[in-house]
Amino acid sequence: MPLLDSTQFLLLNDEWTPIHRVSADDDWREVVHELLQHDSQWLVIEQQRFDDQSPAPRWADIRFSRAISRRLRPIEVKLADHVIQGRGHHFSFRAAGLL
Repeated sequence: MPLLDSTQFLLLNDEWTPIHRVSADDDWREVVHELLQHDSQWLVIEQQRFDDQSPAPRWADIRFSRAISRRLRPIEVKLADHVIQGRGHHFSFRAAGLL
């Protein structure tokens, strides 16, 4: 049975230093709670692919980034990046100009 992708949210401070990690499996209210508790205004989506040869984004990844970005706007948090890692390579939405 193949392993499923793993997705986490990495909370950053204003200097973009990681300060906390939250599982994407958690309820969205928990993610917002952690953002507020840590006074974080930046979020990174970290996605690990276990069964894919390429970390290139799929349409579902792009839709996910857009949905998270929309959810962050009302609480004045910005999406810093969406990074997909797979088989020793990574893809950064920010570096690719998708953010």
